[in-house]
This record gives sequence, structure tokens and C-alpha cells, in this order.
Amino acid sequence: MTEIKIPDLSTLRRIEVISRLSEGHLIAVANQSRVLKAKKKQSLIKAGSTEKTSLYIVKGSVSLRARDGKTKAITVDENQELFPIAQLRPCIYDVIALGPVEYMKIDVERLIEISELSASELGDISVHSLFTDYDEEDNSIVNHLYRNLMDNSIKLPSLPSVAERIQRIYKGKATDVDAMVHILISYPDISRKLKNVARCADNDKLNATGKIRYAIQHLGMLPVYCLIMTYAVGKLVKRMPDNHAQRTASFWQHSLNVAAISRILAKKTCAFPPDLAMLAGLIHGIGVLVIDDQLLERNTLMLDHLEIDHAIQVMRPEISSLLLRKWDFADVLIQMVEECGDWTRDHEGPADLCDLVLVANYCGMLHGDVDHSLPLVSSIPAMEKLGITSEVSIDAIRESAVVKRNIKKLFV
Repeated sequence: MTEIKIPDLSTLRRIEVISRLSEGHLIAVANQSRVLKAKKKQSLIKAGSTEKTSLYIVKGSVSLRARDGKTKAITVDENQELFPIAQLRPCIYDVIALGPVEYMKIDVERLIEISELSASELGDISVHSLFTDYDEEDNSIVNHLYRNLMDNSIKLPSLPSVAERIQRIYKGKATDVDAMVHILISYPDISRKLKNVARCADNDKLNATGKIRYAIQHLGMLPVYCLIMTYAVGKLVKRMPDNHAQRTASFWQHSLNVAAISRILAKKTCAFPPDLAMLAGLIHGIGVLVIDDQLLERNTLMLDHLEIDHAIQVMRPEISSLLLRKWDFADVLIQMVEECGDWTRDHEGPADLCDLVLVANYCGMLHGDVDHSLPLVSSIPAMEKLGITSEVSIDAIRESAVVKRNIKKLFV
């Protein structure tokens, strides 16, 4: 059974951001806090937790375990300064004791109240600083990316020229077949793929221009647009330099899975155009490419993978949104990249495209969820909104391999 005691003031003074509080205020913090003792292999906090506390290891060693099972060890002795760990909410780690551990959880809201009451005593310590995760990962990668966002110095890749030109006419007043044909005739690679999808490549009665026009008319403007954008994103990923290979390959395989499952679920639910769902699934985490580029620029390839995963989880939605805005994608797709990682996402009205990709993203992660860190299906509102049963999910996952292979044919 876990042992509990009130922390003494000397322990609280090891937390630099509150060390200069008056004794009275420290006593108030102590009365709202507890030092707990845990045995080896005991869980201190679980991945997915949303509890509003800061976790401090007072003494002992713990393991931060990511979703893929890899770990990062932290050891604290009784004389060290204390920093919060696993502070991001929802928590992205399981924190497990590696031996006897003393740890402390401090209520975040209570710290805010006390810090506001004692502002004159805190001097240059801001309220915000009390809740900054002082792990190296926040002070380096996340903060670096955030500063780049604020000063507009993040380098954003451009779409291939065919996609940029199609984007301009598709969102403008010249959205017609002739305008699309005029552009596509200059890009034989994507034109050939569209003709193959429309099954008109062997029609000898039509010339090259006629075949492209037939393909567009046969498939429809929205499917052709989505196929071109899917092709363009794939080409963009393929052009990434070799030093991106490891993380990009993992990201790309997951994106292809989500694209395939999104397409299948769109067909099964009849809720959204399958080609639009496929494109949405493919780009749901596109900001990873930009984050990876920033990491390489800072020579941080040797960083602990947990630090990189943390940065990706924190910054991917905002950077993905920034990238799609540059590419002039539709608002519905921008909202999707911003919100499709929030399992608890709930909203009034019928299911939207973000709900569909969220469910596809969840299904795409099930195979690698060896530690069962994903939430229960019953806790995901999007599942209920779309009316997706466990049987439908299983069927979609089973069928996704074939659909994934077909999507990949667009890029070869």
C-alpha cells in the first residue's frame, strides 16, 4: 500500500520556482500536497492521465515509458533540485518506479492561487513559470519550435508546382474541366496516373488531351483534386533528403495507414467523399516533416527519442495547421489537422471530417499499442457520432493493406 505524508519545507524549497515563497505560503503549499512512497514497478501516473497536478520525484529512480515501449530513466537523490516530470496533459508517458521511490504531486490550481497572492515575494518568477516543464525536452525542442513559430522563421516546404497550380484554380473562379486539362497536360506523370484510375489509358479514339478530359469528367472534380493533392504530398515526402529517412519512413507508413482506413470508413459510413477522406488521412500529421527538418537543422539527431516524440505531440497540430494554410488548403482540412489527435473531442451536430480521421488515426495506432495506452473505444465520442462498431473497425483495419497498396501506386 502507498505511504503518504505531508512534505516538509526543506523538500519544497528544492523546487526553485517556489523556493523564495514565505514560510506561510510554503506551509499552505505543503498542506495541499503529499509525499508518497511507491514500491518497485508501481505506477506513479499513467499515459493518458489528465489529472491537474505537477509530479516531482523526491528520491529514487523512475522510468518514463512511451507508447512504443521504449523508456527513459530519471534518478533523483535527496539533495537535488526538483523539476516536474511528465507534465504534459494528457500525459504521454507511463511513469513506473524502478525501485523504492518517494514522489510528490502538487495541485496546479493551488500553486496558481498562491503565486498570485505572493507576487511581490516571487519577484521575477511569473505564474507561468511555475508550470513550465523544466525537462530538457521542453527547454530545447518545444521552446525552440515555439519561438520559430512566433518569429515566422520556421521553414515550410512548398507543394510541387502541379498542386500549387491546381490549388489556385480549384479555389478560384476558374474551376472547370478545361482549366484543369490545360494544367495537367504539362505534367505527364500525374496525367498518366489519373487516366489509369479512370481506366481510359487504352482508349485509342482519344488523344492525350481528350483522355485527360475524359478522366476528369469520369472521376469528378473533387476526386481528381484530391488525387492530385495526394500525389503531390507523396512526391514531397519522397523528395525528403536521406537524413530524414528514419522518422519520415515511420511517419509516412502511419499516414498511409490512416489514409487507407479513412477511405474505407468513408465508404462504409457513406458520410464523406472517400477521396477527400483519403487525402485528409494522409495529411493529418504533415507537420512532422517540418519538425523533423528543424531537428536536423539544430543537429539534434542524437536526442532521446522520447524528447522528440514529446515535441511532435505538442507542436504537430499547430505546425500542420501552419503548413496547410501556406498551401491554401480548405478550412475543413485545417481544422482536421488541429484537432484529430484529441480522443475526447466532442461537438454539437453530426460527425465531421475530423471525427472520421480521428477514428482512422485511432485504428491505425491499435496494432502498435502493445502497452494498451490508447483510451477505450467507449470513451471516444467520434466513434459514437459515426456509428462505428468494433466489427466495422476490425474490417477497416483488415481491408486497409490492399487500399494502402493502391494509394502507394500514385507515387511510383
